[in-house]
Amino acid sequence: MKKNTFTKIFKDEKIPYLELRYTNSNKHYKKHFHDTFSLGINEQGVSIYTNNDKSYTLDENMLSIVNPYAVHSCNACSEVLNIYYMLYLDISWCKEVQKSIDDKVNEFTNIPLDILEDKVFYDEYLTLCKFLFSDNHISDKEDILIDFFIKFFSLFLDKTEDANTNKEFDKIVFFLEKNYKENISIKELSKFFNLNPYYIIRLFKSKINLTPHAFLINLKINKAKELLQQGHSISDTALECGFFDQSHFHKNFVKIVATTPKEYKLNFVQ
Repeated sequence: MKKNTFTKIFKDEKIPYLELRYTNSNKHYKKHFHDTFSLGINEQGVSIYTNNDKSYTLDENMLSIVNPYAVHSCNACSEVLNIYYMLYLDISWCKEVQKSIDDKVNEFTNIPLDILEDKVFYDEYLTLCKFLFSDNHISDKEDILIDFFIKFFSLFLDKTEDANTNKEFDKIVFFLEKNYKENISIKELSKFFNLNPYYIIRLFKSKINLTPHAFLINLKINKAKELLQQGHSISDTALECGFFDQSHFHKNFVKIVATTPKEYKLNFVQ
């Protein structure tokens, strides 16, 4: 009986530095290399993963780490179809994320491990991959992607400390509070404040454990709650708070308030 196989690729021109492969296969690949930084997991199945002259068993709760130009292969151990995710990232983008953590970084820094066994990172990576394939807005996808890789690269880099972080953080917060209606991108914040965009993200994560994008969404939702309490319609509220559309508003409202805008409008406690 022929086995049903599939391959899905996520790629978006708005985040061109990323490609995500989701597939099931028991094909055997020859040793090869990529000019990207790659990170992968088996969602189902066990593989033999080789990287240069070392060999590993890639199993549950393990991430395979492939630095640029590392000669590697990853093949199923049996005829059972493995289900796996493999993420390929442009090293220029990775370098900027790394530099936000350690300002001594001037070129991409190879990760000193071939495999990371860590259930927390495995689960977060799996969540990230599923989120990238979801119908969520691309800005939300980029947000969770950056959040994950700041945490991942921080495992292997020295963190830069800066005495000015409180002032920088306060200035950016004030700016976002005044401009919450706008969909301000991290690139716009970077240009306005003349700071590395990923440094800004790490700054917010260190201060309030939210990315700037997540903080801005929270500001929008807080204002939306006020407007709904005042009797504004859901469509007008979504528009007034600068959401891309009602679907974007609905998803983010439920995530933060744990109820729909309609239910909140009808049942909020004053």
